[in-house]
Amino acid sequence: MAYTDGLMILGSQLTAVEVETAAADIEDFVIPCNATILQLGVLVTEDFVVHSAASPVVSITKKSAIGGADTAVVSLTMDSSATSSLKAGNGVKEAQTAITASTDIDNGDVLLAFPGSFPITVKQGEVLTLQATIDTVSAGGAYIPFIILRIDGEVDGRPDNVWTATVAETAQAI
Repeated sequence: MAYTDGLMILGSQLTAVEVETAAADIEDFVIPCNATILQLGVLVTEDFVVHSAASPVVSITKKSAIGGADTAVVSLTMDSSATSSLKAGNGVKEAQTAITASTDIDNGDVLLAFPGSFPITVKQGEVLTLQATIDTVSAGGAYIPFIILRIDGEVDGRPDNVWTATVAETAQAI
């Protein structure tokens, strides 16, 4: 399978998350077949200023089933607590621009989690959850979180918890 085959974007259909919204699960995604998470990021939809304290965080957790226990997978902190945490630009690290305190994150900006955190394997049937934490400092600001993953095949019908129809059925009228 080529790297670009079977890519899927989760979260892009969501309503923007306000930066000052209370910490909460944003959305659960049931993953029906093996997959690999390639990126976590946000698309900023309303300007906000990054701070070094109480900054917004978006993260991915996974669990074995709906209602199961969350296991932290990866997160993205939208702050300037370390000048190496968020950088913009292309090429060598020395030429990149590091974010600084009180930098305005603008509508249309994209923030990505650390590339070294990926790829992350997700097993058939696991549930990914996008979570957000509150920013108690900023006024205003919003973003839409997203996960880019690669589908690693089809649903495996061999496990004893996967039930497959054995007779063709005609679509029923509703």
